[in-house]
Amino acid sequence: MLIQTEYNWTSFDGLDIYAQSWQPSEGRPKAIVNLVHGLGEHSGRYTEWAGFFVEEGYAVIALDYRGHGRSGGKRGHTKEYADFMKDIDLLLAKSAELFPGLPSILYGHSLGGNLVINYAEKYHPAIVAIIATSPWLKLAFEPSGIKLLMAKLVRKIMPGLLNSTGLTASQLAHDPEVAKKYSGDPLVHGKISVNAFFSIIHAGTEAIRNAGRINVPFLLVHGSEDMIASCNASQEFAQKGNDTLTFRLWEGGYHELHQESFRKDLFKFIVEWLNEQLVESSSKTPANGYF
Repeated sequence: MLIQTEYNWTSFDGLDIYAQSWQPSEGRPKAIVNLVHGLGEHSGRYTEWAGFFVEEGYAVIALDYRGHGRSGGKRGHTKEYADFMKDIDLLLAKSAELFPGLPSILYGHSLGGNLVINYAEKYHPAIVAIIATSPWLKLAFEPSGIKLLMAKLVRKIMPGLLNSTGLTASQLAHDPEVAKKYSGDPLVHGKISVNAFFSIIHAGTEAIRNAGRINVPFLLVHGSEDMIASCNASQEFAQKGNDTLTFRLWEGGYHELHQESFRKDLFKFIVEWLNEQLVESSSKTPANGYF
């Protein structure tokens, strides 16, 4: 059994931010997983995945960051990439208030992976581990040079101009039901502004360049058949990372590994890795620390 709770927060610039958590109905959670979703989606798409963590004694908390889901802001747009970072600030601050004393894990998928990697590299938050699945560090396809040039010109005069992401729902996972639910989800959108696009692309390049700056245990997982975010970029990141990094290329996986038929095997791999990090972390923590 689990307890699901909803929250309404206010961002640094006054936006309404929706969040929700899932936790065991009995006993103290062993840690809190702070989940950051991908572009165009929302935290509610991770209910089943969060339930897997709860079954293993973890609590999970996730927000819909600006421009997504039930939160405020123009769909698919941000004035500054740093505003995404401030939304993660809010998530971690509220997480610490709601789950005081628990070891904290930062977990991002797709664009969320881009965000949590950059956050860890720049701010070195007080977390015990970081997880990124299918991070958008580079796209799996290259937009045409003409389109990029035109977009750069437009960005100077209309940075908030929205374009379609061009995402094909059937490329998310092998199961056609995933695409059907995604396409029928009223909280999902397929939009991105020219400013957000170039900010994210730049941040992905910076994430790879600064791969060695992450100073906590880091698990990076990517599907070998991802047609949305580049698995080659994750491999490049892994080559530049330090000994805190564990990289796993999941053979045959599309973009949303947590929606694939092998998701329980994937979760087993993730939670076993995470349990090891908690054991190591607790051995370094004084008796009056987390537990």
